[in-house]
Formats: sequence, C-alpha cells, structure tokens
Amino acid sequence: MNLKIRVIVLLVASLGAAAAPVSAGDLAGPGRFCGYSPIIDLLEGEKVTTLQGGIHGGSFRWDGAFGSLEVNGIGWASRPKGRIVSEQTDVRPARFAQRRTDGRYQIAIWNGRHGAAYFTSPNRFTRQQIEAIERVRLFEEGETPEGCNLRTVFSWE
Repeated sequence: MNLKIRVIVLLVASLGAAAAPVSAGDLAGPGRFCGYSPIIDLLEGEKVTTLQGGIHGGSFRWDGAFGSLEVNGIGWASRPKGRIVSEQTDVRPARFAQRRTDGRYQIAIWNGRHGAAYFTSPNRFTRQQIEAIERVRLFEEGETPEGCNLRTVFSWE
C-alpha cells in the first residue's frame, strides 16, 4: 500500500474511533442491563463488557463481587441440554444443572420459549456465582424489556 493510501486509511480509522459510542466496558451498576436476552439488575461494583454480538444473540463478560462469568445470551434458542435443577416460575427462568463442556463449566437458564443464556467459568461455580445467576431474567426477540438504562446495541452501520 502506498503512503497516500495508508494516510487516508489511518485518518478514516481515527475519525471513526473518535465518533464511536461508549463501549460496553463502561456499563457499570447499579442499573438494569439488557443484553440479548439476559436482563441483569447490576449491583454497585458490577459491570458488563461486550465480547461479540450477532443477529440472534451476543456474549459479554459479567464481573462483580462473585468473580467473573462469560455469558452467551440467545434470543432465539431451543431448550438447553441437561437436567433442570430449578424450575421456571412466573418471574424466574429454569436453571439447568452445572455441567462440563469444552473444558469449561457451564450453567444454562431458559425461559421455556426462545430466550436462553449460558454462563461459563474455567472453575466449578461457587455459591455466590449461582446466586448471581438466579438474579438474571430473560427476554426474547420481539419483546422490549422495561427499565433498561444500560444496554448493548449492535449496529449494521
């Protein structure tokens, strides 16, 4: 690439970075975070950092006093594999038993329709992490959850 083209590419990239929206790493609690499909009422000291997003879901890291969890939320999912250990209620999704997959530990939650979230950790989940997962609610495509003052937005621009 010649020097003129390199300068133009660098100029365009720097202008794009200057106009970029606030990153998800800046989404810190307290506040209601709405990912795609998890809804988490973040407590003081908790934050989310977006990892990637797509048409029907996205992933993020959730950090707090319980440690750190990677979360893969899906707005158009089927029932997760495994055994349900906490039944779905009017306000809480079903929680599946902790299992080991691809060398990591995983817990899934499911709203009984199409909303699901998979939480992964390199180590077995602690009581504090399971309690944090119990606070998560789910929505699915076509629904608009209320009170979401913190959210991830994926743009096609």
